[in-house]
Amino acid sequence: MDKKSVDLEYELELLEDLYELVVPKFREANDIVVSMLDFPADRPIRLLDLGCGFGHLSSRLLEILPNAKVFGFDNQPAILQRAQKRTQEFGDRFVGLVRDLNESNWLQEMREIDAIVSTFALDYLPPERHRQLIHEAAASLQNGGRWVSCEFFRAKDDRINRVFHDIEVQLVQDKLRQGEVSAEEIDQLSNSSLLRQSHYVVDVAQKLSWLQEAGLKTVDIPWKFLNLAIICAVK
Repeated sequence: MDKKSVDLEYELELLEDLYELVVPKFREANDIVVSMLDFPADRPIRLLDLGCGFGHLSSRLLEILPNAKVFGFDNQPAILQRAQKRTQEFGDRFVGLVRDLNESNWLQEMREIDAIVSTFALDYLPPERHRQLIHEAAASLQNGGRWVSCEFFRAKDDRINRVFHDIEVQLVQDKLRQGEVSAEEIDQLSNSSLLRQSHYVVDVAQKLSWLQEAGLKTVDIPWKFLNLAIICAVK
């Protein structure tokens, strides 16, 4: 294995182990996203997890919804391999698909979807592409289908942005003090090529308008924490 491969493997291991420790409210946000999918436990459903990453959300969905089948989309094959490993106890109920959400063919004729979820992923899309994806996703949903996403948003009041940044810093400092993460690991994480991709953070009102113009209804914000918000909608 060459050095580049070793470095990537180390980076992925760090991200998988530490991401949920240094993102404020990571586990709480995932749990609330799952709770918004109030399907009967015995109903077979098909879900898409956009930008599924290491499979944290997909595994929670499969655990809570025993008759669900989750299609996890991500553009990083090495990350999808880790998602497959995290969800292997659920067998073929998880299907990992290498798809680039920046490409309009990401759905590839996939239809009759009961729910589309995403956490901490869609702000990597340029705004116009983000808007187009919502229209494409809405078209794939069955009537009564759900959209639930959690993303970073820009607050109009810059004090909120500053407070959220301060909490992120404090969270890392706390993990360092508690010995859950080392200074070297944080330094490596801050230089992650995956985390350092461009972000295109919009405001909540903009995202709500995109969902509504795509024909989704009952658009609401069931949970918000400073710059993080969960948005849900029904087709």
